[in-house]
Parts: sequence; C-alpha cells; structure tokens
Amino acid sequence: MAPLPAPTGGPPALRSPDRVLRIVEQLSRNPQGLTAKQLARRTGIPLKTVYHHLRTVIDRQWAWRGEDGRHYFRPEAVDPAPAAVPRLDRVRPVLERLAAATGAAVSLASLRDDRLAVAAHAAAPGAPRLDDLAADLPEALHATAMGRALLAGLPAHQRRRLLKDHGLRPFTARTVRDADALEAELRRGALTGVFTESGECREDVACSGVIVRTGARASDGLALAAAVPIGLPEARRRGVDRRLRLAAAELVPILIPEIE
Repeated sequence: MAPLPAPTGGPPALRSPDRVLRIVEQLSRNPQGLTAKQLARRTGIPLKTVYHHLRTVIDRQWAWRGEDGRHYFRPEAVDPAPAAVPRLDRVRPVLERLAAATGAAVSLASLRDDRLAVAAHAAAPGAPRLDDLAADLPEALHATAMGRALLAGLPAHQRRRLLKDHGLRPFTARTVRDADALEAELRRGALTGVFTESGECREDVACSGVIVRTGARASDGLALAAAVPIGLPEARRRGVDRRLRLAAAELVPILIPEIE
C-alpha cells in the first residue's frame, strides 16, 4: 500500500524531523499505544514539545489518538510487509553496517502466511550462517529472537492462535516448550525492548531481536535480529543489543520516508 496522500499543496516541512522520528519509532514499537507522558519519558523530549509534534504526526496520518488518550501507530502509512520491504536498496546498507560493527548475522524478518520469513540479511565473516537455519526457520517463531519480537507485536488472541497452530517444537534441549514460559519471556523482552534467546534454535547460537514495526495484521510486523556465537562475553552482547536498537531506529525513516 502506498503512503497516504498528503493534503493538497503538500504538508509543511518538518521543523524537527529527528524528534518526530523518535516519536514515530516509539509508536511503531508499541501496538498497545502510548500516552503523551509515556512518549516524553521514552524519548526524553519535553512533554509540551511531544504534544506539539503529536499534532504533526496525527495530521500526517502516521498515528491516531484513541478515546483512551493513547496514540496508536497506523501501519497503513507505510508499505506493508511482506510485499518486499520498502526500498531494500536502502535497508541492506543498514543491515550491512550493523553486521560489520557487531560481527553478527543480521536479519530483517516478517510473517508470511503465518510463517517466519527473512526479508533482508547481512552477515559478518565468521557469523552464524542463515543457510544452516533455512529449513527450520519458518516454524521457529517461538525459538528465535526475531520470531519473539514479531509475536510480541501481535494482539494476544492472534499470538495464541499462531502458537496453537505452530506448536512449540523443540529445536534443541533449551527450546522453550511451555506457553506460559514463552509469555514470560515476551513480557521481559517488552520491558527492555530487546527479545533474546540462547541456544534455543541452534545450540551454538544466541540471538537478540527488536520490533521495527507492528500493525493490525500479522504480516504488518517487522523485526530486526542479530545472531552471534553463544559464548560471546556479556559486555559484547550488550554492545550488540545497543547497536541493534540504533539500527532499528535508522530503519524507521526508510519505512516512512516523509519523515526525512
């Protein structure tokens, strides 16, 4: 779906695109909606300024305000996944920089017909190989960080249906097999913004994932993930997670180009 048309004559230029970007980024990652005060806390932008920029975000139809006072991202404002991630020629360099900086295998993933699919990929030399996971990946929603990020972005009823249809297949001895335990993992990831797994899909691989975009349909979601060897020191894992968040933020203006 193409971006929503601007009013006749075009919208005025954005005065603070970096701040608008931070607001839209937070809304795209939080399908439950956010209040202005929550946005102010999460972005570090003064509350009065958040209210000002929210008017712009709503006017441009990137989000809407509910009767509960929360603001909700409009997934129809961008081209939907998985009909080719918009502007892959601009997405791939972001993934390549992230892979080079972290030594990881980096994937941008979505759901296609309720199965996990990689839309774009980049890997540093020596990083875990995506080919080694290819056969099992579509069924590995519960056992991969990218799958967990996508699951967390879904309404609870959709998530339950998907997991019931897929089951909780044991890829390794560490794979989560209990639905309640998986829900607890998703809640922990939602608190930090980073979803993780260690040795659950492959015994020698650990992975972190973040939500890039959510939407009303399962196929609207996008998640960015970085896979590293399982023995990586904790300090380096934290560095990977930090760079993963920054790369996800870099993808937002590519998905919603009018922000630039």
